[in-house]
Amino acid sequence: MKDNLITLAVHTAPKAHILQQTLKERGIEAHLIDIPGPENISGGIAVKIDEADLTKALTIIEGVGLFRYNDEGIHKIDDGRKRILVAIDFSDYSLKACRAAFTVAHQMNAKVKILHVYRLHYPMTFPFADVINNDEHDMLDKARSKMLNFCLEIDKKISEKDFPSVNYSYSLREGIVEEEIENFVDEYKPFLLVLGKKGASNVAEHPLGNVTADIIEMTNVPVMAVPENSPVKKVEDVKHIAFLTNFQKKDLESFDHLVNILRPYPEVRITLLHINAINKKGDKWSETELLGMKEFFKRKYPELNIGYEMIDSPDMLEAVNYYIDTEEVSVVAMNTRRRNLLGRIFMPSLSRKVLVNNNVILVIFRG
Repeated sequence: MKDNLITLAVHTAPKAHILQQTLKERGIEAHLIDIPGPENISGGIAVKIDEADLTKALTIIEGVGLFRYNDEGIHKIDDGRKRILVAIDFSDYSLKACRAAFTVAHQMNAKVKILHVYRLHYPMTFPFADVINNDEHDMLDKARSKMLNFCLEIDKKISEKDFPSVNYSYSLREGIVEEEIENFVDEYKPFLLVLGKKGASNVAEHPLGNVTADIIEMTNVPVMAVPENSPVKKVEDVKHIAFLTNFQKKDLESFDHLVNILRPYPEVRITLLHINAINKKGDKWSETELLGMKEFFKRKYPELNIGYEMIDSPDMLEAVNYYIDTEEVSVVAMNTRRRNLLGRIFMPSLSRKVLVNNNVILVIFRG
């Protein structure tokens, strides 16, 4: 076998053979290598090609729309594992987002798709077709080059045991970032979307914080937003999670999803945090009501370290930020609804405000 072979993708056996045959029909030789997994279970099939054929192979895959996730036939030959989508822009905090996605994937036996959306910049004058085509090819080539370098960095971190080893692949899309991520979520159907965000000190200079917030409020799946200054590298680094709640049924259902991830880590401190808005009538919880909730959670999750905090405050965001700072919270989780454009403009959600003002990981569930 040639020494200059590189891995084009890792798939299940049926998908690997489809890809091999597709490339062979178009003049590219592909080799299938079994990847050993834990306890002698196959970790997938690596499809390897000559490095010189990479650009042509990627063009073929994109051109024929191979393995589109809205194809029912592909679902039948998929491995059935849960999917995590992580959207990146090749910044430093993109690696932070990937680290979080790989960590959760390793815990949940899921696979990861890394998505980058690039935008074409047309000239101000009316563009001729050949100008558009040249610009599109240049942007795609640059995006491919950046993605391959990014994946090499991930592979290096995996080999150094800095990242857990999981099944991952990548996709490139052209368009408006928020729209393409939303479309890809609908197509790929991940159980979690992971995004990176800049730290609080950089939000004013960089609009990506707003883009991240828009994506959070547009999608229907749970979202994890990982700030560039987060000290969390692995699950064991998470010491305290604050779950913002009004103790409604939809909150309890979302909390159940969180618990399923945390069951192997009973030492993690979880606080159910409720802010009593003292300037609103009829919205204040009593100690008796809180005691009833404590008994309920104690019976349902006896193995977990769950605490409860009720804070009276006229300013919910100020109270949340104060609690995060004083109680050394690593992750803030909350339940929220998907919001339309007018809602995002005129009534910014609490998740958006927490996202901008803190360097904690934010996990948004959809009630």
